Amino acid sequence: MPEWKDKGIVLSAKKYGEKGLILNILTEKQGRHLGWFNNYKNKKTSFDIQPGNVVDVTWKSRLSDQIGNYKIELLSSVSGKIFDDRLKLQALSSTCSLIDVLLPERESYSEIFRATIAFVDLISLIDENENHAWVEGYVRWEIGVLSSIGYSLDLSKCAVTGEKNNLCYVSPKTGKAVTFEGAGEYAPKLLHLPFFLGGIKNKNYYFYSDILNGLKITTYFFKNKLFTTINNNKIVKLPDSRNRLIEMIEKL
Repeated sequence: MPEWKDKGIVLSAKKYGEKGLILNILTEKQGRHLGWFNNYKNKKTSFDIQPGNVVDVTWKSRLSDQIGNYKIELLSSVSGKIFDDRLKLQALSSTCSLIDVLLPERESYSEIFRATIAFVDLISLIDENENHAWVEGYVRWEIGVLSSIGYSLDLSKCAVTGEKNNLCYVSPKTGKAVTFEGAGEYAPKLLHLPFFLGGIKNKNYYFYSDILNGLKITTYFFKNKLFTTINNNKIVKLPDSRNRLIEMIEKL
């Protein structure tokens, strides 16, 4: 009888039958994995399995290709720590939804797991100044996901001149940084490189506009480089939860 134990992040929980749920969990060693969880008349476990929560998970099944059964133990209630912060909750929802869409089942992506643990730890911190600086961490998380799945961005130097300073743009064709001089007449076709990712801080700098420029970069590469090649070459749409996150940031 196959069985394993691992650390995981709850991505979603869907009702299945009268007594249980199908849990979708990103685990450290087993990857994104589904399992049946008995939640019958147990209100306490309903709080334990909220999306974003970190858990110890045991999976057991009669055969390896069956959905199997989960037993979990809560390690960190991330959702409980941020329940009164709508923006953080939306970012957490976007994180879980993107993982669900991007990662195939039962394939290990340990780098994404570690990066996601680091991000949920980050948003769990109390933001006393309410400056939302953690949102930079979210954009960096998306860039890391792109890299782990197979499309790395090179924002360290200009792809045209080799210069490491005065970087202004990102080429949508290559994913590499470009200076103003290197861009030349192609500048209108390039993506703006945010200040927090190594770009220039111009006179019109605004923190949330900078964040949105970062999300425009990841949006482009998700749609045009990744989503057209995964899931048997079927075009995949960005999750609605991520679209709502961008809408919320646009209003700040």
